[in-house]
Amino acid sequence: MREEAKSPPPAMITIFRDRSANRLPATGSPMTEKTFTLASLNVKGLKKSTSKPREIKLWLASLPFPAQIVLIQEHHLRRDGIQATAKGIEFWQGASFWNEGIPMGRSKRMSAGTAILVDKSIAPLVTAHGTLSEGRAQYVTIQSPDNGTLSILNVYALHTSNERAQIWSKFNQSAPASDHYILGGDFNHLEVTENRDTAGLRRMHRRESAAWHHMTLKLGLPDAWRLNSFRKLSRKEFTFDNRRSGANSAISKIDKFMISQTLEEWGGRIEAAAMVRKLSDHSPLVITIWGHPSAPNVPTRYFDLALLKEDKCKKEMLDAWNGLTPPDGQDWPAWLEVTATRVVECNSRLSKERK
Repeated sequence: MREEAKSPPPAMITIFRDRSANRLPATGSPMTEKTFTLASLNVKGLKKSTSKPREIKLWLASLPFPAQIVLIQEHHLRRDGIQATAKGIEFWQGASFWNEGIPMGRSKRMSAGTAILVDKSIAPLVTAHGTLSEGRAQYVTIQSPDNGTLSILNVYALHTSNERAQIWSKFNQSAPASDHYILGGDFNHLEVTENRDTAGLRRMHRRESAAWHHMTLKLGLPDAWRLNSFRKLSRKEFTFDNRRSGANSAISKIDKFMISQTLEEWGGRIEAAAMVRKLSDHSPLVITIWGHPSAPNVPTRYFDLALLKEDKCKKEMLDAWNGLTPPDGQDWPAWLEVTATRVVECNSRLSKERK
């Protein structure tokens, strides 16, 4: 059979609806990229739109930092509609994992539905995937940069507090065991009062609050937006806008990324991107996580501060600091680690010479 060398490999499409867990042998080596980027987008239905898959593709291509993993919420698709939609997005010949939508009574209409898309660099690292709640929550587990496991959870929560409490309880009971977690999506609730909208329907009541805090404590999941180790690339914080004015206006922060405390020290950047009007009334969220700790592990040594007051010693330490040119790319944490070590070693040598 003749091989077509220029034809790209077909994308892998996995569709599931029941609460299942699928184990896959990882066919790639652990992630070697020093950074990886995730995007989360509520698409507000893909079933009746022929242009939205193309708009998603264009939006992904416009990102300044290309996303390797994309979380989609509220696609409203049945199994038969997922195949065509997945091919329309064509996420760089990677893999897509679709949690089918939920039928609305006896009608043919569908609601909810989630999907996780990974590009071809991440697809071989997937070791497990499955659903946590039909049409509402799913996960994909991959090999992480530190040779551990990273579970990426995608959620489209319900609109009422009691129903959301059930979702968080399922996360408590069924979240896959993993070294690190990233939970992203449309949470449909307001965790703090300053993010409250005018309708008040998204407030957490007692039952949901208990389940929510149990889940975040068990998995160790702070909101990445509040972490000092993640640089905010935009001042925009609210992610939902009902596009109304006056007393009927409602804006709120219901989309977010929660990350493990184990990833907090890695650091990164996060942005609430500009709303794509053709896609949704939600602003996409984009987060980049460094593949190693952003704070350099400088060897613990005595640093003689008195040397900074002596012009000659101070000049030698500055020369050590300026001896390496900062990189043009994204590998500044590694540069900082090497440079800081050079300064400490210079200080240690000068201190010994004085004695």
